[in-house]
Amino acid sequence: MFATAVRYHREDPWDRLDALRKAMPDTTLGFLTTGKRFITFSRTPPNLFKLAFELLRRHGVTRMWVVDPMHDMEAAMSTARLAKEAGFEEVIGGLCYTISPVHTDTYFTEKIAQFDNCDAIDSIYIKDPAGLLTPERLNTLVPSLRSGLKNKVIDELHTHCNTGLAPLTLLAGADLGLRHLHCALPPLAEGASHASALQLVNNLKARGHSVDVDSDAMQRASDALMREARLRNLPEGKPLMYDEAYYRHTLPGGVLSTTARQLREMGKEHLMPAVVDESLQVRADLGWPIVVTPFAQYIVTQAALNVMAGERYLRISDEVVDMLLGDWGPMPGPVNPELLDRVHNLPRARQRADRPEPEVPSLDELRRRFGGTLSDEDLLMRAVMPTEQMDAMITERDSRRRARASGADLGLRELAAALSDPSAPCRSVLRRVMPP
Repeated sequence: MFATAVRYHREDPWDRLDALRKAMPDTTLGFLTTGKRFITFSRTPPNLFKLAFELLRRHGVTRMWVVDPMHDMEAAMSTARLAKEAGFEEVIGGLCYTISPVHTDTYFTEKIAQFDNCDAIDSIYIKDPAGLLTPERLNTLVPSLRSGLKNKVIDELHTHCNTGLAPLTLLAGADLGLRHLHCALPPLAEGASHASALQLVNNLKARGHSVDVDSDAMQRASDALMREARLRNLPEGKPLMYDEAYYRHTLPGGVLSTTARQLREMGKEHLMPAVVDESLQVRADLGWPIVVTPFAQYIVTQAALNVMAGERYLRISDEVVDMLLGDWGPMPGPVNPELLDRVHNLPRARQRADRPEPEVPSLDELRRRFGGTLSDEDLLMRAVMPTEQMDAMITERDSRRRARASGADLGLRELAAALSDPSAPCRSVLRRVMPP
């Protein structure tokens, strides 16, 4: 939401968050942090992480999901402690699900058990970002995970509809006692998103579960979103057909479509099937990292380099070098030793070994760099977003704020609300909307 608001809409994401809070004062707002980064594809320094958490809390977010895709549980617990220190009321530690020869029930159970005595984690959830879980797999996974826990409960399930199985998997989760099921309202449901909340409620009730939601309110909200999608000619999520091949490569749909577009722009679209096949070998050579952002992009980029060069690892991307030098923690499984030797002999690796780690600039240094009068919110976004995108967003935002302050930006909804208020001075409202 943060990067998209700035990059594509020139909107201040903090203003969006404030609008959500104002419109939904009784609704819990949550935020998900994945691994060791905030918004960017690269590592985020600890001082910026701390500032991000403090700002999220300041703007009304009270729930935090913490997950490390590499299952660096110590790092996840450090993030959880940071969230608690920032004032988050509830922190949920996540297990990031994937499939590989390494990611067995034993592996997951040993990992999740590390959360059991962490005071900063209130409960545990299963995060299935690629939609790989099946009802049968969940029925073996959840009891195994619970066997490694004495103090914490697994109470939440997050899965996607990439394989079309999410609605059934969520029902299996409810049968196993998971009380919080992640879903979405149409038109933002289905496809690569979550299961439809409306249909999920119906299915849960049909199976005999009680569901404490306002179905009429959900339907009205969905209808409003559907009208907006059709007015703006935006795509509506549709159920996907089951695709067995997805369980081979597990590449997210966005990564596949972006890679196909890039190959097409180079006139090499015919290489796409070979790149997908090569991604399986690259993932195995890298030690079976989970195929989610940013690792999915790293894997498929290296696969494309291999295919186009006609030789494996003739060129190695900087991101893969950084991965194998430990930027994201240890790989889940053994790394191909020949590849590891190649990486350690590359100039980038030698430069890193010879050069001390650069000092992380303090917030005061960043403020001097970007401008001493910046708000904390703008300072953080300046530090993690491209300058030109932030410049465009701030120009647009400040223009909107000036228009609102002068009354020139009064919209139809605000007009309707004002005219329906018996105490509103209607003539002054109309003058603001239709000045002479």
